[in-house]
Amino acid sequence: MRIVFVVALTLATATIAGSAVRAAQVAAPTPRVIDVIAERFEFWPPAVTIDEGETVVFQLRSEDTLHGFRIVGTGTNVTVPKRGKGMATTTIAGLKPGRYTFECSRLCGAGHNFMRGVLIVRAADGSSR
Repeated sequence: MRIVFVVALTLATATIAGSAVRAAQVAAPTPRVIDVIAERFEFWPPAVTIDEGETVVFQLRSEDTLHGFRIVGTGTNVTVPKRGKGMATTTIAGLKPGRYTFECSRLCGAGHNFMRGVLIVRAADGSSR
């Protein structure tokens, strides 16, 4: 009788644990992946819009030389390898609604100071504040 009770308790615990794992998987959506190209003093796309609370993975490639990718005011700053040398990735999560400038943070030539874009974080109510 005791063995039956232990087996039943073990099965019930496993079922509850399995349900909790499935609930956690449902609650944590897969991050959105955004490809960004750096080339000739531009980022493409030059503007990116995300939703408040959304987790986004930026995949960054260069079509020419070494670049940087910094999102001002967020602490994000990665080096984008030159063409043919791979890609950089960075994950963004938990940004407050608003407009954030992203820019090249590695001196890349005469037009370096103009190499900028904008990240727009839309509030849950749909506004960009």
